[in-house]
Amino acid sequence: MVTTQDLKEYVGGSTVDEPFIEDCLTQAQELVDAYVATTEVPESILDNAYLQTGSELFHRRSAPSGIAQFATFDGAPVRVSLDPMKSVYSLLQRWVVSGV
Repeated sequence: MVTTQDLKEYVGGSTVDEPFIEDCLTQAQELVDAYVATTEVPESILDNAYLQTGSELFHRRSAPSGIAQFATFDGAPVRVSLDPMKSVYSLLQRWVVSGV
């Protein structure tokens, strides 16, 4: 089970960030759990999905208007995905079968 401390370390957060990190983790768990519903998914895969989704939610506050600026050579802005679970769909697709 992923803890607030786990997500804090994953995103490189500080003690000041803990309340926000806790909110991000709660939201991540709710999003992932709703997506997998009653499907049996290995705990290690779920934990990874919680961390990735929580990280996406955490880093959104650094991306005003959905644009993130990274320390790249060209300094080009990058648009942040609107769906915080985009990175975990492929991870979970083996267990979650979508209907037609």
